[in-house]
Amino acid sequence: MNVPSLPFFGFAAAVALLINLSGKAAWRRCVLLAANLAFVLSFSHSPRQLLPFALLLLYGFLAVKLLERRKDRIAFWFLTALALAGFCWLKRYSFVPSGLLLPYAYFTVGMSYVFFRVMHLIIDTYQGDLEEPVDALSYANFTLNFTSLVSGPIQFYRDYRRTESEEPAKLDAAVAWPALERIALGFFKVSIVSTLLSHAQHLVVASLAGPLGSVERILAAAALVALFPVYLYANFSGYMDVVIGVARFLRLDLPENFNNPLVSTGFIELWNRWHMTLSTWLKTYVYSPLLLGLIRAFPSPSLEPYFGVFAYFVTFFLVGAWHGQTPAFLFLGVMYGLGTSANKLYQIAMVGRLGRARYRSLCAKNWYVVLSRGLTFTWFGVSMLWFWSDWGQLATYVRALGVPAVLSGIVLTIVTGGTVLSMILRLERPVRGFAVAGRRIFDSPYVRTALTTVIVTLTFSVTVLLRAPAARIVYKGF
Repeated sequence: MNVPSLPFFGFAAAVALLINLSGKAAWRRCVLLAANLAFVLSFSHSPRQLLPFALLLLYGFLAVKLLERRKDRIAFWFLTALALAGFCWLKRYSFVPSGLLLPYAYFTVGMSYVFFRVMHLIIDTYQGDLEEPVDALSYANFTLNFTSLVSGPIQFYRDYRRTESEEPAKLDAAVAWPALERIALGFFKVSIVSTLLSHAQHLVVASLAGPLGSVERILAAAALVALFPVYLYANFSGYMDVVIGVARFLRLDLPENFNNPLVSTGFIELWNRWHMTLSTWLKTYVYSPLLLGLIRAFPSPSLEPYFGVFAYFVTFFLVGAWHGQTPAFLFLGVMYGLGTSANKLYQIAMVGRLGRARYRSLCAKNWYVVLSRGLTFTWFGVSMLWFWSDWGQLATYVRALGVPAVLSGIVLTIVTGGTVLSMILRLERPVRGFAVAGRRIFDSPYVRTALTTVIVTLTFSVTVLLRAPAARIVYKGF
């Protein structure tokens, strides 16, 4: 079942109707379990495909129950290492010998996100951070929640249990209508906006096969850097809008995953705004323990900031490595790690040279903000080249464009990206605050209804009347 798609919306509407027939928590949990299992089955063609996925889930539950009984350090590290090894094996990482891989296709949708939830439960159980034992029904619904199975967001168990066990939040017009607006906008972003951006990127790539003038080569290089991150943002954030909106009707709260990341003025800030649940997970279970371990092992106040630099590199290298199984994704991790660690190192150097007050003053200057925004966006775009292409393809692009055009395109992206993003951010506030007779126009339910109607009509026309294929969710592959 494609998410989002009209069949998915029909499925979600039926589940929401059933869940809201009763206010009892037991009823909601049982209906959600049935929906989750039905959703998983919609991706498989035979029970054999589901077996590895089922074994991963069973292993996670047994590991949690074992650690609930006995919080043994050796057992914890053994169980953690075994879970990690099993995940790498099932995800077919390139360093796993091909002879060890299963000889048939099997279910991989959502496996990475389920793995994060399983690891979170194993770690928190060992550390004693869970308020209650994990029961089988809650474990199944938490790991298989169909609204977040395919591409997240990654939720913590305690937050899930809070919405599952407490009195459900009201589902009145004040909640339902904004959720519907968000679903409509998200479906529009995925089906229309990201599709157009993807088409534009493919046109640029196709143009490299023909003769290009010097200016055209520079523009093509800039487009190769700039288009994909904008496309990915529209695609992934649109998906998140849909599933967060759908979850509202199931009386579930999913965490936010984006906060205007493309206007960030630093790479660390970008990762505090982009795929926030993944960043938070890795900061909680990788960055913080690694930093604390280094500080304890080498107690030196002068070295502590540089331990942070190293911890940032390791953490965001793992972000890239998690995204894929090939060496290209390992280099993506290097680019992410370099971006965050260099950002941190620069902050340390500037505070040391200017002092905190003067550095804050510099960061507030308009020209500095525009430049920082452009550099951040461009580094992200350059890093993403290894997300959607490989070394061979990149070599072909460089040969077609020429090194001078590539470098000029990067400079153009820095200048143009920083300027355009800053202009958008500056215009957003007055547009949102535009008022007539003292009332902000975009707060009017009539205006919002009209805009939502236009969005729904346009999306429906393209996806149904024109029979456009279902939009591809990029992160479905992870």
